[in-house]
Amino acid sequence: MTRAKEFHVEQPSMTWTGHTRSGTLDCMVRDSLKAEGFRPTLTLFSGLPGAGKTTLARRLEREGRGIRLATDEWQDRLGIPHSDSDFHERLQAALYRHALILLRQGVDVILEDGLWMKAEQIEKFADARSCGALIDLHVFDVDQDTLWSRLQERNTDGNAGAVPITSEHLRAAWAIFQPVSADELSHADSYQTHTGGLA
Repeated sequence: MTRAKEFHVEQPSMTWTGHTRSGTLDCMVRDSLKAEGFRPTLTLFSGLPGAGKTTLARRLEREGRGIRLATDEWQDRLGIPHSDSDFHERLQAALYRHALILLRQGVDVILEDGLWMKAEQIEKFADARSCGALIDLHVFDVDQDTLWSRLQERNTDGNAGAVPITSEHLRAAWAIFQPVSADELSHADSYQTHTGGLA
């Protein structure tokens, strides 16, 4: 069997190294994995801005845990102001559709956009199952004062892709955020709770 060649794909603030032949997806390898019962993993995050979702998502990406999709970073790279919420919603929906395509092709996906509402959690869980994917859920349990302290640092740093968040934005987000329940955690294949914020 011909040895697979390594390739390198670069996308906005995202790097993935995989293996293929002649620059195309190796269907033989993919089919073999499916035959062996391999299932892709959808990594999800439940947490508010400043909790450390991006920090963890990037670390998982570096560890080869999947393709990372982050709407804020894509919007920044495309040069669209973060204030354009209509574009953000369209882009987020398009990236999510792409995530489902990747899962159906057997590719692990790290969906960085945080789940705030129960309806979002239910949708993502159901879609993952429809794609035959496992669910790895990361829950961020961080108090509001810590979130605001971290966001102030982030706002000052002005890192690419980071959306400036005001204290009013955070309070509004805190008011509508719906934490994952114990029952919902039981529907994930694996989960981990993070407290104190990830730096």
